[in-house]
Amino acid sequence: PLSCAAHDAHAANSQFITHLMGRILGAQGLEPTPIDTKGFDSVLRLIDTTTADSFDLFYGLYKYNQNSMDTIIKLQDSMNDVVERLKNAEKGDLEKAVIASKL
Repeated sequence: PLSCAAHDAHAANSQFITHLMGRILGAQGLEPTPIDTKGFDSVLRLIDTTTADSFDLFYGLYKYNQNSMDTIIKLQDSMNDVVERLKNAEKGDLEKAVIASKL
């Protein structure tokens, strides 16, 4: 069985990352389009549900969760890693195009 402390830690972490992502995505100003995918609909629902809650609630999830800053740092690191992979893929495509143009 799950201990009370473990339950509380899991709940705090899942709630914080959910609200953090909803707030970040909400700050993008995303709007529905005529061709939305189910995934994008889910993103919009996440934004709606998390931004409907007060910022005070979000701040409380941050303030009283000892792992919240680690979650933010991991998210920033993950974002940087994904962007770096995209840049590397783009660089590889450019190199392939240069090689192909010389053939």
